[in-house]
Amino acid sequence: MIHVLIVDDEVHAVRGLQAGVEWDKLNISTVYTAHSMKQAQEIYANNPVHVMICDIEMPHGSGIDLLGWVREHYSSTETIFLTCHSDFSYAKRAIQLDSFEYLLKPVDYEELEDVILKVMVKIKKDKELLSFEETYKHYYQLWESHQPLMKERFWQDLIQQSIPSTPEKISEYLQKYQLLSMDTMRFVLILIRVRRWYKNLNQRDERIMEYALKNAAEEKITRNNPHTAIISPDNGSLLIMVPYERQHHMQELRRVSEEYIQSCNQYFYCDLCCYISEPASLHEVVPMLKRLNDLDRNNVSVFNETILLWNMKKSESVVELPSLNDWAEWMKQGSKDRILTEVKLLFQSLRESKEGINAPYLHSFYQNFLQMLFFVLQIKGLPANKVFAANLLTEKPELVLRSITALEDWVQYVIEVAMNQIHSTEGSMSVVEKVKQYVTAHISVSELSREVIAAHVFLNPDYLTRVFKKETGISISDYLQQQRIQYAKNLLVSSDKSVLDVALLAGYSNVSYFSTHFKKAVNMNPNEYRKQFDKK
Repeated sequence: MIHVLIVDDEVHAVRGLQAGVEWDKLNISTVYTAHSMKQAQEIYANNPVHVMICDIEMPHGSGIDLLGWVREHYSSTETIFLTCHSDFSYAKRAIQLDSFEYLLKPVDYEELEDVILKVMVKIKKDKELLSFEETYKHYYQLWESHQPLMKERFWQDLIQQSIPSTPEKISEYLQKYQLLSMDTMRFVLILIRVRRWYKNLNQRDERIMEYALKNAAEEKITRNNPHTAIISPDNGSLLIMVPYERQHHMQELRRVSEEYIQSCNQYFYCDLCCYISEPASLHEVVPMLKRLNDLDRNNVSVFNETILLWNMKKSESVVELPSLNDWAEWMKQGSKDRILTEVKLLFQSLRESKEGINAPYLHSFYQNFLQMLFFVLQIKGLPANKVFAANLLTEKPELVLRSITALEDWVQYVIEVAMNQIHSTEGSMSVVEKVKQYVTAHISVSELSREVIAAHVFLNPDYLTRVFKKETGISISDYLQQQRIQYAKNLLVSSDKSVLDVALLAGYSNVSYFSTHFKKAVNMNPNEYRKQFDKK
């Protein structure tokens, strides 16, 4: 029988779980409850507890504290955490203490029931494994067939830091997993990362392809070495641990890794990279893997190559980010072919200049590009959420920033969508709306006149003046002066720019002329207008 303990300092939360979960359906007849760490410890002292469902935030001992105590005294208990906080530090600590699941309140009872069923399956398997070990541990042949599973589990626990990276703790776990022969070995880590699939794959197909990549790695790289292990730390990657034999062995690993890459290109429709570490003792594996992951994270330009950690030097060169002012002007003017040509030239130069082009560089460019894009859309009077499909600019940016090529494809697509929308919107705008938009975009141009504006909308100045005044009630010249004064007022209130700078930005080349017009429109000079807001 499975015995469950619910621990939560909120009485109503405990009652809700008692009533909301269909315990009978789960074949659970015994459900204990506690409202503090002390009460829970008392229940453990007098009753068996197989599954603990526990809140994290509790006075006089948190759920994390309680799980630490349970791990020490009743290590077979499986724990499901419930909490109002999605803070990663909680989840990280819960994972380190080997909790089974981490759910956010208010919890969906059906979801909780599914998790409890999974816990019960795990408990059953653990019991079967324990029975297996106790009954057959003296049979060497059966132990030998079981060893690859234990070896893989050891490496998973080490990489996920369930095993502390100290020589003492590692030796303890090697003994537990019956792998003491590895205690004095050094290992070379090979991180394999898929950079791009040539074909569009659904999730199921991608898992199948990753399984095929793993089989190919076992055949071409591990060569069935009994001390070699291969695991999948996350989607799209493989990690191989190869016992280090001699210096010449490193060149052999490089050669077989390059052959593996060529085979994967040919048969599995993908680009990938292999990263090879320096030899490391078991307690050095986790920091060595971090270095490989950092190397992969900063690799945005190299595909289908084997990269050696010991050959990588920190780049001192700094590549300046390109100015996007011209791109903004071309977008405003509707010069789509011009801007797309420049995009192609820029990214081609980035691919050729590998020095200094890394993940932080792409992140900075990405942010500057979005800033330029939103600026142009604002000038055109287009809300970004009306132009782009939901989450196009925010969903999974890490995929966009994985490589120069991925970022280029995304930038080209975004420009196409934005400029098509701008063209479509402007094509349906009235002449007056186009005039107002043009004035807003060129308010700082001192030579802006009704003749310049009329040329922009391809109309005779006199005719445009009549159309504009008929619809708005004022002339184009008066409207332009109104907009310049309003723009100047905004600058005086929101910035500390001098009156001269404000005049120039508002399109006045003569500060005296500006002050005269400002006082006439506002009944006070620019400095007086600013001071009245300084007092507030």
